[in-house]
Amino acid sequence: MADPTRFLTLGPKGELHLPAEALHALELKPGESVKLRIDARNKVLHLERHVDDPWKEALKEKQNPGFEDLLQDQKQRDAEATRQFEQRMKDPVKPPRPEDRPDHWR
Repeated sequence: MADPTRFLTLGPKGELHLPAEALHALELKPGESVKLRIDARNKVLHLERHVDDPWKEALKEKQNPGFEDLLQDQKQRDAEATRQFEQRMKDPVKPPRPEDRPDHWR
């Protein structure tokens, strides 16, 4: 967010609708919990993302690739290298440049 200040209007039942930028910044999805801290003295609300179970949250993150995934990636790289090699073998051989010949620099 370029400017973090946003003005929100309370709904008829006192609800607030957070803008998409705020949801994205807090990494929130519909149905997830938030922590609301009220600072009545300064008349400020603090909103934080709340994680009920940190282990469950960690499981959502992308895991390291397994052995089968690594093998599959290696097969794809091998196939691409083979394709490139075969394509280069089909291309005509370029004649050597004069400066590439051993007797050019004598």
